[in-house]
Amino acid sequence: MKSDAFYLDFEETKQLMLDLKSWPEIQESFILSLPERIEILYYSNFDLEDKIYEAVTGCKSGNAVPIKNEFNQTSDEEKLFIHLSELCFGVKASNYGTTPLFPQFSQAYNFAAENEMIGEFLEQWWENIISTDRLLKYQADYQLPNFSISYIVSDLLTELVNKVKGPKIAIIGFNALSKRIYRNLTKQGYGKITIVDKSITSCHNFKGEELHNFTFEPMNKVESVIGENDILISTLEDADRLLPLQYFEHDFLDTKIFIDLSIKSTLTSVLGDYNQVIPFNLTDIYKIIEQKMEINKKWLRKAKPIVSKKNQKFFDWIDNKKAQKMLALIKTYLQENVNQNLYSRVLTSDEPRSNVDLAHHKINTMVLKKSIEKIKRNTQYKDIINYDKIVNEFYQYN
Repeated sequence: MKSDAFYLDFEETKQLMLDLKSWPEIQESFILSLPERIEILYYSNFDLEDKIYEAVTGCKSGNAVPIKNEFNQTSDEEKLFIHLSELCFGVKASNYGTTPLFPQFSQAYNFAAENEMIGEFLEQWWENIISTDRLLKYQADYQLPNFSISYIVSDLLTELVNKVKGPKIAIIGFNALSKRIYRNLTKQGYGKITIVDKSITSCHNFKGEELHNFTFEPMNKVESVIGENDILISTLEDADRLLPLQYFEHDFLDTKIFIDLSIKSTLTSVLGDYNQVIPFNLTDIYKIIEQKMEINKKWLRKAKPIVSKKNQKFFDWIDNKKAQKMLALIKTYLQENVNQNLYSRVLTSDEPRSNVDLAHHKINTMVLKKSIEKIKRNTQYKDIINYDKIVNEFYQYN
């Protein structure tokens, strides 16, 4: 479901983490839950896609559950960690609007640590993320590549009122876009924002700081709201009718900033002739977005190779861990003591073949090591090779 129903709140995320923690099949796990996405990272020897889906749906109340085909699982480690690092640092080449989720990743990691679900792999991965963040800030002049209208508007206000202390802000018309703008402004520290709408029910889902940061005015009070506030943000599609020009023809004490985010309204084209009103419309906003995109494209050319190079170091670490595990397995085939002599524990066939005299276990170890290194060098599928099978086939052959 392309909606907030896919989102797990804190209590639901907590319940899911407790469920995963109780499964013996999982040693480490990490849950990132945002309104836009859920990312669940876990280490296991088993495919748990169906079981995890059931656990996620079990955490949601009522019918607000994600659709099964919305789940995408991969055991390809390179693909997985490239995806996660791109989300973390906002360097998805195909989507310049991807917001860096580094703070959210940090919260998710701390939450996993509190639940004792951080092991060797997740700890090493997080150290890689932290060092990548430092390197980006030092070498690539880190940017915030966020191009949504709501963020651009809040950033624009910060630039416009840099020298004005405590500007009075009013949002006229309270739809989904207005709510995102209100939340962004609240997070940036703007206080006591006036909301003008037909009914106060549009504010019914406010929580915490949002609930105490606004004053409500009905639409029939909009003229006085215009006179009392410095910055006016309108999302009204019928603004030409609801905001007649005479509302702006007063002799105001200070210049007004009017930001019109409607598609159909033509108010700003007329207000441009008013000395006491500085108008902005969607076209102006999109010009700012395009400029930010061009800046971000230059940043991406620096940042993507850094993220890729740091990822490769982590992949090398994983490969080394696999190699250590593989060699430990190999040693179990070399530990049969007969009459105080160490022999290979081999799987024999009726007519064993050998190109090398394997009278000594050291030769045996050397040939096996070279064989596996050759396979690893010459295949792009090294991450899906069954090393147990390689070992068995080697001994059957020899």
